[in-house]
This record gives sequence, C-alpha cells and structure tokens, in this order.
Amino acid sequence: MANKKHIVILPYFCQEEVDRYLKIADKIASFPEPKVEVHYLLAASPRTEPNAQLAAAYEKLGKVISFQCPTQIFGYPEGPGAMFWDCMEYISANFPGNDGFSLWLESDMAPIKPDWIDRLSEQWYGFEQLPIMMGCYVPEVYKKRLFKAKKLLLEPHINGGACYAMDFARQMPAEARTGVFDMAVFQYAQAKSRAMSTKQIAFSTHGRVRRDLMDCEKVLLHGFMQEKDQFIDQCLAPLTERELKSAAWNPLMEKIETANRKLRVWFVRKGRRAMLENMFLAKKQFDQSDRGAVLPVPVKRAA
Repeated sequence: MANKKHIVILPYFCQEEVDRYLKIADKIASFPEPKVEVHYLLAASPRTEPNAQLAAAYEKLGKVISFQCPTQIFGYPEGPGAMFWDCMEYISANFPGNDGFSLWLESDMAPIKPDWIDRLSEQWYGFEQLPIMMGCYVPEVYKKRLFKAKKLLLEPHINGGACYAMDFARQMPAEARTGVFDMAVFQYAQAKSRAMSTKQIAFSTHGRVRRDLMDCEKVLLHGFMQEKDQFIDQCLAPLTERELKSAAWNPLMEKIETANRKLRVWFVRKGRRAMLENMFLAKKQFDQSDRGAVLPVPVKRAA
C-alpha cells in the first residue's frame, strides 16, 4: 500500500475558491499522514494566476504541482470542462504507468474522515479490474406528473467530483470531450464495465451535513447546489458533544427528511430545486438497493 500514488486536483477560478481550499488544507493537516503517497495538482484557470499561498499550504501535505490550464475556453460548462481535460492530459503525460487515481476535488467538496484518502485507495484497488472512474453514481432522475407520463430530468452518470484513472485522457475517445464532462464520459467508462459506484463520496446538504459527518460509510462530502462557504464550514467544524449524543436519532431524522422530500416534489414543479429534490430521492432508492458497485451497460434509447 505504501507504494500507491494518487493525485488530488484542486481546480480554481477565483479567490473565493482558493479560500475554501485553504480551509480544507488546514483540516487535512489535522489528520494522520496517509499510508498512500499523495500529490496535489493546483490547477488555476487560464484567467487566474497560480496562487502562492495555496501552494504553501499544500506543500505541508505532499508534493505540489502548480499548473495553469492552457486552454482558452471560458463560460459554463465549457470552461470547467476544458480545465478538466487540461488536467487529465497533463497527468496522462507526466505519470505514465501509474495505476492510481486522480481525484477531481471541487471547492465545495470536503474530506470528513482522517483516513479518507486511504479508504478511497483501498476501494479503488479492491475491484477485480481497475476502474476508469469511481464516484458518486446518480441514477436516472424523473419528475412524476399527475395524469402525464413521468419526465426524465437527468441521465444516469457519475458526478464529476470523482476518482479517474491516471491515463483517463488516453482511454476516452474524442467524442467524450463534448458537453458537460461528467455526463459525456460516463457512458464510455460504463460500456467497459469500469465505471464504479462508491458510497464513500456522497452528496450532502446544509440540512443534513452534520448527520453525514457521523456516517461511517462517507469520507468525502459534496455540497451539490448548496451555498459553498457555509457548506464547507459545516463540514470542517468538529462535532459537538451534543451532536454525538443525539446520533441515535439520526435514522429517525433520515426518515422524516425523506418523507418531507417526497411531499415537496409535488409542489416544487420546475427548475433546479425540482431536479435536486427528485435526484436525492432517486439516489437514496439506488443506494438502498442490492445493485453492485459495477454499473450495468446502458441500453440505448429509441430515437
């Protein structure tokens, strides 16, 4: 295990993201030294200068590579996608033959367990065949409608904040580089039966993040569609004695939250909120099923 090497990628566009990554660095510094070797690729946007303060903070944790993404593409989703591929190309070229993962760690993601990277590494190497990607799987998300057929809101995919093979750029065809990157690449990894689902990387919200800190299965939380600074602060703050004592109530709180969400989806009809509510319900149903970590090959839809 001591010879395993992984890369944590920190993509940043602005000072607010740098500030969140600095808080995350302080938290990681409080953890024991991992058993695996970790490099940090600090990936600055083409419009942002490499940040010396960020480099200094992560040099205390492992080897740091300061990298400015060269591709001059901006806006959403093209800008983040271009940065992702710049980083994947760099890693593929500079770490040949390495079978570890590169973790795309967005600034609204926080490690919450002291052995978080070791546990992700153990799972990565625990499959019969090494993954191409491993992360939080989102099943098909539908919107139920009265007197109408249900509407597809979101195609199945693995969320972008995930672990990717070091040679990921070489394993993906050119057509995988169009559109939102996590949606585009998933089908190609899945077709090879090398897209793996993990419960260790999980979505969370302001309303449940403190409970998620006590979930033994989760090591990395992603505040999807949450206020980012507040979410990261909640992830990184130590659990209080009162929270620990009330942990026995967490399963009941989970049931109440799910019941409330099932009720809300009938009133939240459109937009991002409707997608979010339905996504959490679909995700919970999938996680409670008996389906394995290796995801099935998709069936092509009729035109």
